This record gives sequence, C-alpha cells and structure tokens, in this order.
Amino acid sequence: MYRWRQGLEMGLSEFKAEYAAVFHPKEYLADYSQLDEEVLFTIRFMVQALRGLPSDLLTLEFGGGPVLYSVATQVPYAREIHFCDFLPANLAEVRCWLNNEPDAFDWTPYFKQVLEEEGMPANSTTIGLRAAAIRRKVNRLSMCDALVEAPLGREVARYDLVVANYCTDVAAATVPEWMRIMRNIGVLVESGGWLLVSVTTGATTNTFVTSPDQRSFPCVDLGDEDFCHGFLIAGCDPDTLRFDKLPVPTGREYSGLTTGVARKSGRP
Repeated sequence: MYRWRQGLEMGLSEFKAEYAAVFHPKEYLADYSQLDEEVLFTIRFMVQALRGLPSDLLTLEFGGGPVLYSVATQVPYAREIHFCDFLPANLAEVRCWLNNEPDAFDWTPYFKQVLEEEGMPANSTTIGLRAAAIRRKVNRLSMCDALVEAPLGREVARYDLVVANYCTDVAAATVPEWMRIMRNIGVLVESGGWLLVSVTTGATTNTFVTSPDQRSFPCVDLGDEDFCHGFLIAGCDPDTLRFDKLPVPTGREYSGLTTGVARKSGRP
C-alpha cells in the first residue's frame, strides 16, 4: 500500500494527503488530559539538557504538532522561538492558544511541571508569566516537511537549537529514511548549535486511535546504535551526545521512548 516509501512521488503525495485527512488535533490533545510519565520523562530530559545554555538563542520547534510543553522548556534560553509543523491544522491549533482564544487547550498543568523541574516557584503568577513569555517569543509559525532536503524551504535561518520531539520516527518507515530525515533537519542547526530529538521505539506502525477510521501508518523502529548514528548523520559531534530511555507500559504500540541531545560540529 505504501509504495511511496520506495520513492514513488505520487505515492508520497497520497500518503501526505491521507495523513492530513485523518489527523485531528483536538482529538489528539484528548490524550493530554492528564500529564503522564512519558511527558514527565521528556520534560525532565529537556530541562536538564538545556540547563546552562545561553539566554539569547534562536530556537526551532520542528514538527511540534499541536503541543506546547516543549516550547515552555525553551523560553528561558530563547530570544525568539519559531514553530513549524507538517499539518496546517496543527499550526491553527497552536495559533488558537497563542491568540488566547476561548477553546484553546489548557497547558497550565504542563507549564507548572516545567517550572517545578526548573526549580522555580509554580503558582498562578509564574505560570501566567511563562505563558505570556511563550506568546511573546513564539513569533513565527510555518509549514515544514522532514522528508525533503530543505524542510523549511531554501532561504531560512540556521538555529542555535532545534527540537524535534516524536515526529521524525513517524515520518520515516525505514532506518535509511530516518537517517535522511536527520540529515535534512541537521542542516537547520547552526554550527555549534544543539539538536534535541525524541522518538518512540519498538513499533513499526503509528495508529490514530482517536480518528473515526483508526488509520495506521508505518513508522520506524530505531535501536540505540541507529539513534546515535542519526546525530552523526545530522552533523553533530558524537562526543557531545547524551541520551536517555524510558520503557513504557504494555498496551501501547511502542515499547519505549528515547531522547537525546548533541552539539553540531564546528563553531557558531
């Protein structure tokens, strides 16, 4: 069915159209009604990974979906945050929150957790300040496509920090394809900048269980060696790589999470 994975352009277009048709941001966000251990794992890793970075970074949330907790961890280090995703509906959902619209998703528990992990007071005032900082610093929403050589187009900035959480693995069906995605994303990172990537492991399908059709799409299952090699393909210094893993309860399509960060080779 997914013959586009073998390089048939028409099949690729059909896949993208089908993916866009069945993914519904508000249904997806229903799974975020409670802050679970998987999100805690990702937040904790990000807070630790970003600690000590300068406070004037140009950062990119790549393939962020309709989700904003990752952006909340970047705020103390970013002068400006750009947000991109493959689906216009996800960007619309993010814009809804940025505009403080009545039906926007409530990220308050997630911002509270970020502040607690940072060792900051987490009360209504500080949570409000973090939300206001996100609305001020996220000043660009754009489309992206990890499967093309220039994921944001040809004329784009290079970023001091690029974060790609749980998007590269579902965009690829094979390890070589994921390596190409990592190369594509690595081009967006400034020399001396940082790349942070999180993936699910132990699965070869990604099912939208909230979709009426419960459509399944192929995804890549990465071993530790594959994951580490991807950062090398992205142009990162392997000596700077740090990563962590989390096994997840049975009943999921995937069996674990892996997240890592490394510095792009060269000087900024």
